[in-house]
Amino acid sequence: MKVVLLALLLPAMAMAEDFWVGVFAKDTGYTDQSYTTSKSLSRLKTKIDNEWAKGYDIIDISYGHDVWMALYAKGTGYTQQAYMHRRDIKKFAQAVNAYAQQGFNLINVEYGAGEWVGIFAKGGKWKDTVFEYSRYRDDFEKNIIKRWSEGYMLVDVEAAEGYWTGIFAKNTGFKSEAYVIVDEWEEVSPQIKAKWRDGYRLVNVEYTAGEWFLLFAEYPNPREELFANNEDIEDFRETIRKYWKQGYFLVDLADGRD
Repeated sequence: MKVVLLALLLPAMAMAEDFWVGVFAKDTGYTDQSYTTSKSLSRLKTKIDNEWAKGYDIIDISYGHDVWMALYAKGTGYTQQAYMHRRDIKKFAQAVNAYAQQGFNLINVEYGAGEWVGIFAKGGKWKDTVFEYSRYRDDFEKNIIKRWSEGYMLVDVEAAEGYWTGIFAKNTGFKSEAYVIVDEWEEVSPQIKAKWRDGYRLVNVEYTAGEWFLLFAEYPNPREELFANNEDIEDFRETIRKYWKQGYFLVDLADGRD
């Protein structure tokens, strides 16, 4: 299995600004892909509805540069999806529980422009998803260990407004997991290389309260993947098109700074 590492490093002065990060992979099961960008949540909702009408499912969402970027795919296995947002984390958690009562699993959480945004799905392979939030990183890390001991895997992380949040799920297909937290972007590439050598692949990259949280999983069959970053959204669009042409799918989005 060939593993490719790509980091589009920008000059030091430019890297002080926010930049987009994408994780690309092959052997995802997806058959097609699209993405949208929106300046407001109302516009984002309209674009999500439009992509749903075309047969796409939303798989990830990220906020950066005052823009909401949403990522979609076909071939996810989802049968129904839903979308919601709340300004208060406790009300968000209550809404997550309400959707769970309707048979929806939370698959992605993002914070931006004062809103917590959740994406839900029915019909996916994940089971018994659980949303956790903690005030302190130490408590969140204890929750990770606790959930691992209960057979859950961490599938998404978001930190904002003084909270650390995560989605845990069963039946992910992962054999094991690991995570690394680093302070500087320049530390990200060496950590990813080291985990790749150990047989892990990237699940989630998040910029969390001034740190980079790198989540890895061991797959039964390691997939070919790479990651790239661009400061300018148009350059990032070109990067996406480039790797689509090479047979990769964009599987995770992040926005952060050095």
